[in-house]
Amino acid sequence: MPTDGLKTSIPRLLFATFRRDFSIALSYRLAFLLRLLSTVFQVAVFFFISKLMGMAANPLLENAGGRYFDYVLIGLAFQRLFSLSLTGYAGAVGEAQRTGTLEAQAILPVSMPLLITGANLWPTLYASLETVIYLLLGVLLGASLAGANVVAAVLIALLASLAISGLGFMGAAIILLYKRGNAVAWIVEATTALVAGVYFPPEILPPPLQSLSLALPQTYALAGLRSALLQSATIDQILPTLAILAGFAIVLLPLGIGAIHLAYRKAQEKGSLAQY
Repeated sequence: MPTDGLKTSIPRLLFATFRRDFSIALSYRLAFLLRLLSTVFQVAVFFFISKLMGMAANPLLENAGGRYFDYVLIGLAFQRLFSLSLTGYAGAVGEAQRTGTLEAQAILPVSMPLLITGANLWPTLYASLETVIYLLLGVLLGASLAGANVVAAVLIALLASLAISGLGFMGAAIILLYKRGNAVAWIVEATTALVAGVYFPPEILPPPLQSLSLALPQTYALAGLRSALLQSATIDQILPTLAILAGFAIVLLPLGIGAIHLAYRKAQEKGSLAQY
């Protein structure tokens, strides 16, 4: 295939995948409503938990002004987006295996990492919309986001998503090779939510888990997002966070992409690409 044709076909293929997923999502309006209600319910639960905890400022919540609801709101708002970067690629591969379309998709003039990235475009956009809904609900319930630095928050979220995607590609490689990986993905996702500071500061965890939290890009991303959205941190102030996340991305993305290519080649050699 000519190089020019390949270059022009890739955006079309990715857009076609996005349009397909968007059309499917529109056909399940009840699912959208139920997910929205789930978001409202989750925010309400933690709002009342914060009321139970009282209004006394906690020094461990310094980057949230000492307010637990503000702290946990940021964790809830970005958890689904980051979880999608962690498990969405594996989910795309698993879905293609279950429906028997993986082998047909693999012959398209698009690399496997780019192919599963395309399958994650609509879910990522939807998760980003959910993040905004979380934050708006939080504001309605009294969260202090008046001085939020949105540009800084977007930069942090983008870099964090890229870094976490490296881990997500590794998970997709496991699915390609072994056809199963849901349990592993669930354990990794749950562990990340526990130690990265989604629901409470990592400082209250036992020392081994605190050390584990320092090895996760989510930990730095959430801390930076709280600084940007709750303390109006400037770009200069979050530069250390951006540098750390960029470092994670530089290391993890090539490893993840390499793992996908290796798993794809091994699956082709074994003739197991179409098997489930």
